[in-house]
Amino acid sequence: MNTLVSYLVKKISETNSQFTELELKKMNYGFVCLFDEITKIIPYYIIFYLFSLQQYYIVIFLFFCPIRLFSGGFHAKTYWGCFFISFVTFCVMIIIGKYITINILTSIVVLISSILLVYIFSPVDNINKRIKSKERRNKLKYLSVVITSLLGGMSYMIPNKFFTTAVLAIFMAVMMMMMGCISNNKDKNCSSDN
Repeated sequence: MNTLVSYLVKKISETNSQFTELELKKMNYGFVCLFDEITKIIPYYIIFYLFSLQQYYIVIFLFFCPIRLFSGGFHAKTYWGCFFISFVTFCVMIIIGKYITINILTSIVVLISSILLVYIFSPVDNINKRIKSKERRNKLKYLSVVITSLLGGMSYMIPNKFFTTAVLAIFMAVMMMMMGCISNNKDKNCSSDN
């Protein structure tokens, strides 16, 4: 994967010399992240499709990933570690979401708690890409809170059979954020000190 990305970035730099070394490094990192995600998203979809669970997977994807994108979270040290941790997490959310129903009061408590935790602890630094400016950190924090709030509201508008899955996806995104915060040197890189 890295060889393919390096080749692609090299070809881009040869055909367009206006990119600086820093821009090429950012491009390389972006392509690696993109290919890593694509090589997880597609196999997961295929596996869940084979078990007729693709709708639950799509709900999880839509309610989990946007929060994670802005708030950050736990990152495994290797691609395969990430692949299997994510897959198991998605499986657990699908199984619980499919077979357990939560009531409105419980969902309200879970969603309000999730929003508060996002406000207190987001964004969590990725070990490979630290958030350096306080302005960017604050922007990501507020985007995380807004996205979590909007998704929480949207969870009440989807079909009932997916409601628990949506609420659980939001909650798990927040739990993964907390795990990332803990794994980053016992809250050293969390924004609770901002």
